[in-house]
Amino acid sequence: MKKLILLVCLLSITSFVFGQSVSETKFATENNTVTQKYTYAYIVIKGKFLSKKLKVDVDLGETEEQMKAGKEYSDFLTNKRSYAAILNHMVENGFELIETVDYNYVSSGDGGTSGIVFIMKKKRDDNQK
Repeated sequence: MKKLILLVCLLSITSFVFGQSVSETKFATENNTVTQKYTYAYIVIKGKFLSKKLKVDVDLGETEEQMKAGKEYSDFLTNKRSYAAILNHMVENGFELIETVDYNYVSSGDGGTSGIVFIMKKKRDDNQK
């Protein structure tokens, strides 16, 4: 029984010490504190079959206006030939690169697709949801 209590205490202390807390970035102004919020973009880039052009899919979220903006970005960026051109366009629109991930998808062992994923963020205006 003593071993069980000791084990529970050690696990509780360990989870408390190593647990991560989620906090928002806060900036102090003259009379109040402003919380900075972000909009995230998940951009999947794949090569087109027998072409040097790229197919781009931009996911900004699931609301109607986010889906519309994502489709507009996707349509504009598809058929670019350079990953840097895609990044430059997104940076010009206020996005910042957070992470780059390899994209590999294999279905039933008969080949698959590969590409790259850019995860980006943009400071959100107060009037955006």
